[in-house]
Amino acid sequence: MLKRLDISNYALIENVNLHLNSGFTAITGETGAGKSILLKALNLLLGERADTAVLKQSEKKCVLEAELDISKLALSSFFKANELDYEEDCIIRREFNTAGKSRVFINDTPVQLTLLKTLGEKLISIHTQHQTLQILNAAFQLDVLDHFAGIEKLVTAYNKKYTSYREKVNTHIELKVKDAESRKEKDYLAFLLSELQAANLSKINLEELKQKSAKIENAEKIQTAISFAQSIFENDSFSPSIGIKTLIETFDDLKKFDPSFADISARLWSLKIELDDVEAEVNSSENGESYSEEEAVLIKEQLEQFNTLSFKHNLTEVEQLLELEKTIGADLNAIASLEANITALDLEIKSLEKELTKEAKTIQSKRKAATAKLEREVKTRLNNVAMPNAELNIELTEKERLGAAGLDSIDFLFKTNLGGNFSSIKKVASGGELSRLMLVILSILSEKKNLPTLIFDEIDTGVSGEVASKMAVEFEKMGEQIQVIAITHLAQVAGKGRSHLHVSKASTAGKTNTFVKSLQGDERIDVLASMISGEEITQAAKENAANLLSK
Repeated sequence: MLKRLDISNYALIENVNLHLNSGFTAITGETGAGKSILLKALNLLLGERADTAVLKQSEKKCVLEAELDISKLALSSFFKANELDYEEDCIIRREFNTAGKSRVFINDTPVQLTLLKTLGEKLISIHTQHQTLQILNAAFQLDVLDHFAGIEKLVTAYNKKYTSYREKVNTHIELKVKDAESRKEKDYLAFLLSELQAANLSKINLEELKQKSAKIENAEKIQTAISFAQSIFENDSFSPSIGIKTLIETFDDLKKFDPSFADISARLWSLKIELDDVEAEVNSSENGESYSEEEAVLIKEQLEQFNTLSFKHNLTEVEQLLELEKTIGADLNAIASLEANITALDLEIKSLEKELTKEAKTIQSKRKAATAKLEREVKTRLNNVAMPNAELNIELTEKERLGAAGLDSIDFLFKTNLGGNFSSIKKVASGGELSRLMLVILSILSEKKNLPTLIFDEIDTGVSGEVASKMAVEFEKMGEQIQVIAITHLAQVAGKGRSHLHVSKASTAGKTNTFVKSLQGDERIDVLASMISGEEITQAAKENAANLLSK
C-alpha cells in the first residue's frame, strides 16, 4: 500500500507531499491541472527512465520519494536475494538533475534502475485505457484462474520443482556437450598414459642410468686404460711402487744424519699408502661391475624411452613426467566420472519429469473444473458494470511439453454482443470494454490474493453515468480488500472514494504550479458539484454531490 508520496521540482510541481489511505482513493482535477504529471512522477519511482527536460527548476535536482507498506506482499525473499534490508515500511527514493546524474535508493541502499523497476512491478500496478493491459498476458490469465481455483500453492510448488528440473536439464545438456568434446581426446589421453606407464618412470634413477650407459658405451676404453695402469704398476724396473719404496729407504737413512728428513720420509710413507690403495682399486676395477648384453640393451632402451618422452612433452626431469602421468590419469578419471554423472542425471531427470507430469495433470484437472465457475462469475460482474451481453470464454489447450505453469496454454476469448462470436480479447474489446473487463477480473482476483496497489488512470472515460456508478461500486468493493486509486472525471466515481485528492493549477509571480489537496467536508461537496454542473455550481449540483457522498 502506498502510504506517502513526496515530489519536488518535477514539471509543474514544486513541492507536493501526499499521505494516502487504504481503501479506494479518488483523484480529480481539471484537464491540464497535473494529474498525469502526478502519475508520471510515480512511474519514475517505479523504475521508468527519466527525462531531465521536465525539471521545474533546472538548477535544482528532482527528488521523488514514496513510502509503502509491503507487509502483505511476501517480498522478504526478494529483498534477501538482492541484498537489501527488508522493512515492512519500504522507502523508495530517486534523485536526478539536468546533467543526467541519477541516483536510486531502496531503504537507503543505492541500487540500479533495473532493480527498482523489478520491485516497482510488484508494488504498484497502473492501468489505463490506452496501454496493453495485463489481461492480454497469458501468464496473468493463468494466475487469475489459479487463484480463483485456489491452487496457487500447488502451482508454486510445481513451479519450484520445474525450475530445479530445468536446471538439471540444462546441466545435462552442458555435460553431454563436454562429454562429446572429451571423447575426442579420450583415446589420445589413454595412449599418452600408456606410454608414460610403460616407461615405469617411478623406478628410474636418471643419473644412475646415464652413468651405466656411459660405462657400457666406453667399456673398451675403460678396459684399455685399466690395463695400461696395471702395466705401469707391474713394471719391475720402473713402477711407481718401486720408485716410492726406494725413496723411502733413502730418506729413512738420511734422517739419521738430519732430523728434518724425517718429515719427507713420513710424507713418502703416506704417498706409498695412497699409491698402494690406488693400485688395489685399479686391479679391482678389472673385476668390477659388468653388464650382460641383455642388461646393456635394457639400459639403452630405458634411456632412449626417457629421452623420447622428454622431447615429446618438452620436459627435462623424471619428476615432471611423473606429474604429467598423474594429471593425464586424473583427466581420464574425470571423463569416466562425467559419463557416470550423465547417466545418473539422466535417471534423475526422467524421475522428475514423471513427478512433474503427474502434478501438472492434477493442476490441469483443477483448472478445468474452475473454468466454468470463473466464466460465470465474470459474466455476473460484467452485468454489474453495464455489459449484460458480454461473456468470457477461457480456452485451455494442452501443450506437448511441460512448462513453468504446467501443461496448459491459456487464452481469454471474449464477446461483447448477444449472438456474437468469441474471439481474442484484443480483437473484439474497445478500450472502455477492455477496462471494464480488467476491472471485473481484478475485483475477483483481489478477493483471492494480496494484490499490489492498483491505480486506474481515467478508465471510466467515455462511459455513461449509469456505467460509471457501477464501476464506482466495483472500485469501492475492491477497496475493502486492497488499496485502489482511480484518476477520474466522473463525480459518480469520485463520490465513492473513501479518500479524495484534488489536483489544481495556479499561477503566481509569473510561475505556474500544480497543487494536490486532500478534500474534506464542504470542499469535497464543492468539487463534486463542479464536476456535475461545470464552472457554475448550482444548489441542485451541491445536493446531488452530497447525495453521492451519503450513499
